[in-house]
Amino acid sequence: MKLFYNSHAQLLRATLLILLVTAFSQCKKDVMETADSIQNQKVALSAKQLKKNMLLSVQGITNKSFYLEEALPEGYVTDGSKDYTSIIQSVLNKYDDIVFPAFTLQVNDKGLQITSNKSIVFLEGSQIRLKPTNLDTYNIIDIEGAKNVTLYNPVVIGDRYKHLGEGGEAGVGIGIRGSSDITLINPNVRECWGDGIYIGQVNNRGFSKDITITNAYLKRNRRDGISIISVNGLRLDSPYAGYSDGTSPMCGINFEANNTYCEMKDILITDPLTVKNEGNGIQMGFKRMLGDGNKEIDITIINHKDVDSRVRSFKAACNSNTNDNMSGTINVINPKWHLPKLGYPLYFSTNQPDISLNIDSPEVIDEEGISLSDDVYMNLFDNGIGGSGKLKIKKKKKNNNDN
Repeated sequence: MKLFYNSHAQLLRATLLILLVTAFSQCKKDVMETADSIQNQKVALSAKQLKKNMLLSVQGITNKSFYLEEALPEGYVTDGSKDYTSIIQSVLNKYDDIVFPAFTLQVNDKGLQITSNKSIVFLEGSQIRLKPTNLDTYNIIDIEGAKNVTLYNPVVIGDRYKHLGEGGEAGVGIGIRGSSDITLINPNVRECWGDGIYIGQVNNRGFSKDITITNAYLKRNRRDGISIISVNGLRLDSPYAGYSDGTSPMCGINFEANNTYCEMKDILITDPLTVKNEGNGIQMGFKRMLGDGNKEIDITIINHKDVDSRVRSFKAACNSNTNDNMSGTINVINPKWHLPKLGYPLYFSTNQPDISLNIDSPEVIDEEGISLSDDVYMNLFDNGIGGSGKLKIKKKKKNNNDN
């Protein structure tokens, strides 16, 4: 009886020991797994924080920036095949400093509305692509009635090659209307149904003010690269506007006043490059500004280079049948115009005697890449000049080595 008891006790003790060892091992395993999980989370968080810290060196990103990627649903796609308009808009409504992720996001024809006091950074590889629509009017990025907005490196792709309709021409990549203190840095806007960038009014009244656009790249938009409707204070530095075709006027840069509320003042464009546009490289039309009082314009363009635009390199016109007077100056300094396909690089026509067009040091290059002599290009200019405006052409100074 005692031997059985001892054996039983020993067995019980052995069993308990095994259970304790097993439990301890499992507990140790759980602790280790938990520790590993915590460590992995720490590593992930550290990597995420490290990435954010590294991105702080990117222009426009601060430690207050919200990363849009964090608002996307689990399993989100990065190829632009899914519509995330509502999520993106909710982030734009909630935060002032936003970072778009380094991949493609699709938006629908409601577009993205940008309100005042926003700083938005688009990382390298970021792209906003429009879901194909049948609407003839849209703004992929819509800045209306806003103040103090800066967009860094936005890439915006329209739907012109996948558009579901046939009519209209008002599908815009970035629309700026009735807004002030707006800055676009390195905007890349392509393949829109209408204009790449549009600067104008709200409800056909007023103007936008103090707009700065640096290093714009505007290509294969169906109407114009950029349409300038109404603005007081515009700095357009080093824009590329090329291959506009599809619906008139098909210009690289088009000043196109719509009504008597429009303004065209304090405008400076430096180093613009217009390439292979089906219309004019740069075009200006002001007659619709007249009809409710006198108007004044003030535009300077420095180092315009036009390559192979089909109709004209440069066109300016204001022929009005009202009694109002248009005055002001258009300065075109150091233009380099390749001979257009239709043969005439300059067109200037106005019945407003107080409009002055000053062209300083022009150079016209023929199809073989040879600079035309003063007499030859002045002959070409004569073919495109008419009316009563004041035209002054200051010929380019000859170098000592020139024959």
